Amino acid sequence: RGRMRSTCSLYVDAGYLLAAAATRVAGTSLRSSIHVEYRALIESLITEAEQRSGLPLLRVHWYDSARDAVPDPQQVRIGELRKVKLRLGRFGREGEQKGVDLRIGLDLVTHARNGATDVFFLVSGDDDLTEAVEEAQGHGVEVIVLAVPDAGEKPHGVSRHLLRAADDLDLLPGSVIDETVIRVEVSPKPEPVT
Repeated sequence: RGRMRSTCSLYVDAGYLLAAAATRVAGTSLRSSIHVEYRALIESLITEAEQRSGLPLLRVHWYDSARDAVPDPQQVRIGELRKVKLRLGRFGREGEQKGVDLRIGLDLVTHARNGATDVFFLVSGDDDLTEAVEEAQGHGVEVIVLAVPDAGEKPHGVSRHLLRAADDLDLLPGSVIDETVIRVEVSPKPEPVT
């Protein structure tokens, strides 16, 4: 493999990141309960990955769901950020995410096999990614789970299987979330003026 330099990459399950961040700052996992400064949040994730690995970041893979896998305006803006690659699954009939875990898992394995980068930081807690993590490691990649801290500074919702499979578990500093995720006060509907 004629690779020039070692790098790290981020694999971000937006569903996990935003639900965990909302739970930390607003006490509920609903995305509508928070306003996110995406550019600052993603820059902070990049800084964390580079500092922890001592390697420059190749790119951020941002996984989320979209209706018919068509990005909404916010997702389009995220995809235009420096070093960010938008990867969209779709919503099922019941509004559940479809294809997001599978897409993350396939990317982890493909990128490991291609030797695209040396250290993978996975921002997710999903049990379904365990086998993909193990498969990626088989290709010589280090996989570190980067968890969102809950209000008590403990990892939010990381499956035990995923934890066992990963090479390490790192906790994002709470400040990364607290400085970029703002609780939204849902105001009651104003009374109609008669």
